[in-house]
Amino acid sequence: MSTRAQLEELLASQRAQRAYSPIHRKRGRGIVRALAIIVILLVSGAAMFFAIYMTSPKMGMETTTASLGSIDAPILISPSESVPVKQVARQVCTNIPDGRLHVRFTAGDGSEVRGYLAEGEPVLVTLDPARELNSQIIKDSLWIRISFPITGWVNAHYICELE
Repeated sequence: MSTRAQLEELLASQRAQRAYSPIHRKRGRGIVRALAIIVILLVSGAAMFFAIYMTSPKMGMETTTASLGSIDAPILISPSESVPVKQVARQVCTNIPDGRLHVRFTAGDGSEVRGYLAEGEPVLVTLDPARELNSQIIKDSLWIRISFPITGWVNAHYICELE
């Protein structure tokens, strides 16, 4: 027979082997990691969908042309709206060669940038139903809403008549 010391030594060596064996690791860690990866993928997919949805043009709008003074401007009529959205064509005038104009989510310098417009690029300025400029004054700067090529707000100082 084996002595008590030999049995304890044998038991200790078996415990040591089991501690390093991948079979005897704590179960469930792999499942938790897999679920965490799935959640991350779902959240990032939802964020991507939201970003694409918010920045893409809305479908189902018909375009006609109306005269606003000396400028022919498209009028977009949405099936869901009872009042057509009126717009006037203008262009970006930063007066900087290869300049860029920030298009923002809301009016004001503190808003996040939605996109950029190049010097001379044509834009459509949104008018309200009374054919007034859709604008806001933030910190002594006039901000106007545009709908093409990016929907957002720009500083009116950098928008001028089409040449």
